Amino acid sequence: MHKFRIGVAQVAQTGDIEVNIAKALDYIDQAAAHKIDLVCFPETHLPGYRVGIITPDAPCDQGVLDAALNQIRARAKEHGIGIIMGTETPNPGSRPFNSAVVIGRDGELIATHHKSRLTPRDEVGYAVGEAPTLFEFDGVKMGLVICFEGFRFPENSRMLASQGAKIIFHPQFNHIWEGAEWKLPVHEALIVARAAENTAFFVSANMAHERNTCRSLIVRPNGVIAAASELAQEMLIEAEVDLDEATHAILSSDPNERMKVLAEIV
Repeated sequence: MHKFRIGVAQVAQTGDIEVNIAKALDYIDQAAAHKIDLVCFPETHLPGYRVGIITPDAPCDQGVLDAALNQIRARAKEHGIGIIMGTETPNPGSRPFNSAVVIGRDGELIATHHKSRLTPRDEVGYAVGEAPTLFEFDGVKMGLVICFEGFRFPENSRMLASQGAKIIFHPQFNHIWEGAEWKLPVHEALIVARAAENTAFFVSANMAHERNTCRSLIVRPNGVIAAASELAQEMLIEAEVDLDEATHAILSSDPNERMKVLAEIV
């Protein structure tokens, strides 16, 4: 059995990067105190979301972003904890990328992912990235998709699971526009589906907002929710998981493996 502690920081986001850094550092400290191995923050947490918190034409300052990330990396190294942090990346001559970075226990960058599927509103503020991102943490293959590309494009999670990802992380920024309250059960159903259809853990980190459209969730490979936040509340959720459960059995050519995960045989 391979036990692993996953954390999700459901935190509010502002247009002040210093406020966002302070919030991140506080929750990293909390996660470390809970002996979490890898904690995931929401989409674009450091700079603020360009079509919900800051304006689409706000400057994307490489120096400011690097300085912010260096503080996060230093805290990761101090505690020996892994971090997935929502940020953005300058893109000379065009809109910035909506990005998430994976930071190792030693504070080094393991991977950077740029959101590859954008909503029409996203396209006002961001450039399109390429494909989902596979990475390794503590020798375990994991994957990273951001918001829309994880919700509405199941092939992205399927690609990561097919490549061996046992945990797929999903930073998101979702709140309800007027008349869109129907999205809440839909979003949560899609998150559960991504786990169950790939027999892999799916970890979704939403920000805290008074009109959230989705809880933050840690979902087991059989589709059972292992941990869930409360809507609109800042909080840390966590779950100790057995990575051996992430068998990718649904993708297997072995009918016995598929029958087990479908509960057709014991």
